[in-house]
Amino acid sequence: MSSNPRSDELVVELPRAPRSVRLAAAGSESEYLGACLRAEFDRGVLEGRRESVEDAAGALNRASEKLEEACARLVPDLASSAVDLAVEIARSIVRAEIAQNHHDIEKIVRETLAASGVGRGACVVHVSPLDAERLKPIGFRSGTKIEADPEVPAGDVHVTTPHGVLVRDQDEVLAAIRTRIHGEMGT
Repeated sequence: MSSNPRSDELVVELPRAPRSVRLAAAGSESEYLGACLRAEFDRGVLEGRRESVEDAAGALNRASEKLEEACARLVPDLASSAVDLAVEIARSIVRAEIAQNHHDIEKIVRETLAASGVGRGACVVHVSPLDAERLKPIGFRSGTKIEADPEVPAGDVHVTTPHGVLVRDQDEVLAAIRTRIHGEMGT
């Protein structure tokens, strides 16, 4: 560009070389300059919008990555906490049912005897005094003796056999369930 323009010359300084040039047919130089400025303004607006969209997309991608990282960290903890909560709810329900004598102590004793492996051999079944009272009218095999034991909580069963003692403890059963589920989940 010329630093000393002639009086009949229009000088326009552009930040970079134009991509194309066209000659305006009729009209004043100011109309031509206005058209050029509008075209540049429109191009600038479009470029600004494109950059804004790119910035917004980048911010959205970063936020999405942070959310995925948080989920990867928190979901296993959430699943583990859900298992723990479910087992604690089950424990509360079991305790409430036992407190109301809604547990099937006969079934618990028979299942524990079956698990003991003594067959028809002699054994002593230790249960709480309240459970022993409930079991009095129930007939068990001839070698089985039901004994009230104040040390055994209601709902629990301890079977003494010639091979050892088999304990069916409600809290231990729930703890075993919790451990098994955590193991299956890998937590």
